[in-house]
Amino acid sequence: MNPKLETERLLLRPFRQSDAGAVRALCGSWKVARTTARIPLPYPDGLAESWIASTVRAREHGEGYAFCFEQNGEPIGAAGLERTDEAIYELGYWAGEPWWGRGFAAEVVRRLVRFAFDDLRASQVTAGHFLDNPASGRVLENCGFAYTGEDELWYEARGRRVTCRRLVRARNQAQAPRATP
Repeated sequence: MNPKLETERLLLRPFRQSDAGAVRALCGSWKVARTTARIPLPYPDGLAESWIASTVRAREHGEGYAFCFEQNGEPIGAAGLERTDEAIYELGYWAGEPWWGRGFAAEVVRRLVRFAFDDLRASQVTAGHFLDNPASGRVLENCGFAYTGEDELWYEARGRRVTCRRLVRARNQAQAPRATP
């Protein structure tokens, strides 16, 4: 399954090796890496290429669906769903700093949730954000995710475990209540 998904302003498509330069440039920013669990800093040579290859393998095995999201043909971020259980997927996303504050993250999250439920037949989608990234929490809550608790997650760029807020969106849930502790 190699779908291309669209939102009002964006195209979400599978990554290709030609995206490696954009991935390196965008992920090499502390402001981007600090919002994610898996992006290391400094960003090593060859990592973008090997990561893109891993997304192709994950898609082929139905384990994950990573998308490059672009505006006007320019890659501006990444988003994806990783299967964690039979019908449960974990959502993750990041955007390059020049595109923050424009509502792109919410567009991408809404579209991926719809893809998860309609195409992947997910029963629920989970997500999380670090406590020092409340903007991501607002995006998730505005997209219908409900707070479920906190846990500790390895934070690659910081080289330590950090508290992460966990949220969930269920398939048959019209809109999640906004429960913020």
